[in-house]
Amino acid sequence: MVYPLMKGNKMLTRRQFFARLRSLGFSKSRIQMTRIGLSYEKEAEHGRVTVSVPKFHESTFHILGDVPYSGIFVEKTDDRPVNWGTPVDTNALGLTMLEVCLGLCSGGIELVRQPTEGGSA
Repeated sequence: MVYPLMKGNKMLTRRQFFARLRSLGFSKSRIQMTRIGLSYEKEAEHGRVTVSVPKFHESTFHILGDVPYSGIFVEKTDDRPVNWGTPVDTNALGLTMLEVCLGLCSGGIELVRQPTEGGSA
């Protein structure tokens, strides 16, 4: 089930994001990974999947579990290089980071791994 992410020019709010995570089968985690973020989890085919989003900003999120879209995702900006995690060019995608997270969790977006600059293919 894939949901429309933006309606018109309205951006997805945090409340709407967590409501959509719940509709994908996630529930608030009984154990938080950190006090500065919110974690949601669900039982998947190969075990538990946990999504953590820091409080007060949406430029990064973490997906943990035995799924192809697990990892740390960081919004790519022009003024600073991304030196950890998977950079996400939200301008090229036309999505916010919360929308990218929902897309990965719902199967609406697939993660394509590319070799890093200077690395072997």
